Amino acid sequence: MAAEVAKRAEERRAGGGAGSRGRPRDPAIEAAILDATIRLLASAGVEGTSVDKVASDAGTSKVTVYTRFRSKSELIGAALARLQIGDLPAPTGDPENDLVALLAAMRRQYAEVGGMSIIGTCLTAEAQSGEFLDIVRASTLHPRRAAFAGIVRHAIETGEFRPGTDVERTVSLIIGAFYADYLAGVEMGEDWDRSVVKAVLDGARSSS
Repeated sequence: MAAEVAKRAEERRAGGGAGSRGRPRDPAIEAAILDATIRLLASAGVEGTSVDKVASDAGTSKVTVYTRFRSKSELIGAALARLQIGDLPAPTGDPENDLVALLAAMRRQYAEVGGMSIIGTCLTAEAQSGEFLDIVRASTLHPRRAAFAGIVRHAIETGEFRPGTDVERTVSLIIGAFYADYLAGVEMGEDWDRSVVKAVLDGARSSS
């Protein structure tokens, strides 16, 4: 279910998928719907996010929402997928700087849209629905991790990181530091992103 929701969100971003036939859709309306969904998820949770409220907040109709999204789950999946594509910095070839830039972009985006609140509300809804955590994973967490992992793998291939470097563990340490420090109330200043990446990469860099 979650994989199918994420797949349809990806198709929609690429210009295909459900609702692509007939008269072209106004991308501004879809953007307004998805932005309204993100705001409601952050402020009211999954339970408080209804198609009626999304339509009202987006300044459109319930029918318009349903012509684009078949269900509330698909709507939430599309909104979460929208989060992971925002302003991702292009790789420069310097693994440390690229990882720092990705981590900083992640923190900035979470702050702008209430990302932690959205994850929290999906975790809360998981006990009842059994699907929203999978939707979060498929729509935003896995694609975001893939961006970090791509940089680490490239650094291993070019010899900048040790051949035995555990890619997934390295990514978890970098991203996990954000979640851990956020929950602990640790102040994350201007140099926080670089300090985390440096600490993690100390064991990954090639000694040659």
